[in-house]
Parts: sequence; structure tokens; C-alpha cells
Amino acid sequence: MLETFIVPDLDVHALASATENIWEYAMCDRNPLSRWSFGRVTLMGDAAHPMYPYGGSGAAQAILDAKSLAVQLVRANGDVAGALVAYEQERRDKANSVVMSNRQGGPERVIDFVVSRLSGSNADIEEVAPFEERKAIVHGYAQIAGYAADQLRSTA
Repeated sequence: MLETFIVPDLDVHALASATENIWEYAMCDRNPLSRWSFGRVTLMGDAAHPMYPYGGSGAAQAILDAKSLAVQLVRANGDVAGALVAYEQERRDKANSVVMSNRQGGPERVIDFVVSRLSGSNADIEEVAPFEERKAIVHGYAQIAGYAADQLRSTA
């Protein structure tokens, strides 16, 4: 199998043979947590919802967590524990839906969609996968992830 892996202008086999240590990092996630906040302590970002890194989703969810947490802390009038519960209630199900969605791929799943419909090298992409269908896949992911343009405009 390795013999068939060829990169033009690069001797991959020589490179791999000359490499003393090769480290492999598996992409992984964890099942969604039922709770993030414990008194005056809470989780956010990867600590709260580790996910496959599709479409910058981990970083985006951490940013959305931070925004929510900041807003809740300002509104809390000193009730930190209450603010953390409000933050968790606002964010947990949303972030967990991204974790679950990423198990089927991120916005890049549009590539798999197009490839599944192509039958030959001369296929016209607009015929097999029209722009509106491709746009719906990417926009659908952005909606789940919470950073679709219409969502961002409504919270600005």
C-alpha cells in the first residue's frame, strides 16, 4: 500500500525512512458532558466539549463560550455561580450538537457530497451538485455551529 503513495517532486519513502521518530496524534472527541458548572467553577472550550477539528469549530465554540460567559458574568450582579449556570444553559446543548455533528464531518462534508455525485472526470459540478445544494450543506453546518452570518448579525 505504501508503495502506491506518491507525491510528485518528493521522495516520501526516503523521507519516512530517514525520520528517526514519527509521532502520531489521533483526532478524537469525547461524548458530550451533561454538566459543565460546579459552584464557582466551570468548563469552557475543549475542556467542556472536545470535538473533531472541522471548520475551526473547536476554536469557534471556545470564542462563543467566552462571549456567553462574559455576558452572563456582567449580568449576574456578583452571583458568579448563577452566571456559570446561565452560561452553561445557554451554551451546553449548542456546543454538544457541534460535537455530534462533527462526527459526520464539518463543513468540508460538502466535498464528500460532490464526490458522491460525480460519475466521471468531465462531469459538470453544477449539474451533479448545484450551488444551492452545496451552499445548504455549508450553511447548515454554520447554523449548527452558531456562526452563520444571520446569527452573528442578530447578536452583534
